[in-house]
Amino acid sequence: MTWKKVLLFTLLPFFVFFVSIYLTIDLLLQAGDNVICPDVRGKSVDEAREVAKETGLPLVVLRYENRADIPYNHITVQKPEANIPIRKGRIIHVIVSEGPKLTEVPNLAGKTLQEAEETLRERNLEVGKIIHLPHARDGKVITQLPKGGEKTLERKEVTLFVGLDKVKYFFMPDVKELNLWDIQDELDAKQLKYRITTLPNNGKVTQEGALMLSLPPRTIFKADDEVFIYINSGG
Repeated sequence: MTWKKVLLFTLLPFFVFFVSIYLTIDLLLQAGDNVICPDVRGKSVDEAREVAKETGLPLVVLRYENRADIPYNHITVQKPEANIPIRKGRIIHVIVSEGPKLTEVPNLAGKTLQEAEETLRERNLEVGKIIHLPHARDGKVITQLPKGGEKTLERKEVTLFVGLDKVKYFFMPDVKELNLWDIQDELDAKQLKYRITTLPNNGKVTQEGALMLSLPPRTIFKADDEVFIYINSGG
């Protein structure tokens, strides 16, 4: 037993020395070779490879998956996770979306609805909501969302804001003191539609030749509303 103890005590310092050297070298290598894994999710494969290359990491595509919400050839998942320390040279494995593709939204200002729809169809886009706004460019696209020149996914909808002639309103005055000719002159001057017809008596006694309008005095009405002028013929 004596010689074994002597051998053990002789070799122990060498063992401790080599272990300490190994741990020191390993720590130095780890400290020097660790990098932070970049976040490549949402980037195209080419962009992701450039980012990984700058960090000293290779990138490999594992597979493609069908994702309607992420553009074609853009990364959906990565392993290792982003923003964690990893050994330099470790492979980043990614899963990539196979569609739909990104497309540029055309500028539709000044086009009719039909022209806008045809233009969007050529870019694999669809007409979404159509919102009419008072505007001199009646029936033409005034603006849109997304705006022209922006990138969006194919088959996405584009909201159109379309011009509509400004609606004019008028205030009906009290015309009981006016005769038929004065009323006609007033309506003609304002380019309002009107029709002259017999007053529906409905059994009520009305003064012969009396005039009534279909709209009571002090009524606000649209310019395209037709005004009826009722005349009591005395029948």
